[in-house]
Amino acid sequence: KQWYQRRVRGSSVQYPPLAPNNDNSRILESHKSSYDPEKGWCVFVYNLTAAANNETLYQLFSKFGAINTVKPVVDKDNSCKGFGFVHMLNYDDACRSIQSLDGSQFAGKTLQVRFKNAKK
Repeated sequence: KQWYQRRVRGSSVQYPPLAPNNDNSRILESHKSSYDPEKGWCVFVYNLTAAANNETLYQLFSKFGAINTVKPVVDKDNSCKGFGFVHMLNYDDACRSIQSLDGSQFAGKTLQVRFKNAKK
């Protein structure tokens, strides 16, 4: 698989090709901090139930494309704290999942789904 390199804020960051013409300019600047070369595009999911687990997140997101990792954040009792992260391999799939799942109902709760923000 071919990867393309771009200069962002003085450092070199790699982005996967997104379209046949390899036009990465359509990636929103605010989304670029959500990309990890080893994991993919990080999507943050909030308002999960306490019973949510890896399988729950996988089932929610797998219909939108290839997933690298899923990680609900859990407490010491192994109950979900209400949020988690999904790393998707393709930018377009991540965008599609956000558009479809943000504001949708899941197990009686309204999900909030967006690209992970950079730590400040």
